[in-house]
Amino acid sequence: MPASPAASETVTLKEHNWASSENMSRLKELLYSDLARQYELEGRSEIRPNFLRFLGRLLHFRFLPNVLCRTSRAAMLAGIPIVPRLLTYMNLLLFGLEVTPKCEIGAGLFFAHPVGSVIGAWRIGRNVTVFQGVGLGALVPDMGFHQELRCEIGDNVVLGTGCKVLGPWRIGDNVTVGVNSVVIGSVGPNQTVFGIPARVVPSKLRISE
Repeated sequence: MPASPAASETVTLKEHNWASSENMSRLKELLYSDLARQYELEGRSEIRPNFLRFLGRLLHFRFLPNVLCRTSRAAMLAGIPIVPRLLTYMNLLLFGLEVTPKCEIGAGLFFAHPVGSVIGAWRIGRNVTVFQGVGLGALVPDMGFHQELRCEIGDNVVLGTGCKVLGPWRIGDNVTVGVNSVVIGSVGPNQTVFGIPARVVPSKLRISE
């Protein structure tokens, strides 16, 4: 016997609530991981995030951009209309930072200086550091956000001031992209690249971190 419309609606509502709960839990996990990384970079890795510490850091210019872009993506994944676009505009107006909610971003994201960056990659890994004026995205106008046209950033990557990664390239794990460099091809892991176009810097010339 087919389920009644009321029963079907109840099941759908429960599924939606479950998805929303899971989405909010993931949002909290990501924001706490971002906060933990900031403590680590400040030399206070023993401090663990909690709700009061989250509130205390909320309006900091290096943390509020994370809250806005991650909440924007969470709202998009939950199918909530208007909110993703509104939060994206807030980031743009407050910090000059454009982060598409369609970009999947791993834990531990750190905007050292958020001003002037455009984050249009299709995926960014864990513990990535972004300085000011960074451009990530496609080489051509891509209003439909096609993954095959956009770059992917690995884990533990440092994106230096003014660098650009535009096109279907992959930046491997533990890569540093130097100041004002323009990447025109994929970069393997554990490399430092610099220049226009960006080229691998020999290990003996690299500046230790």
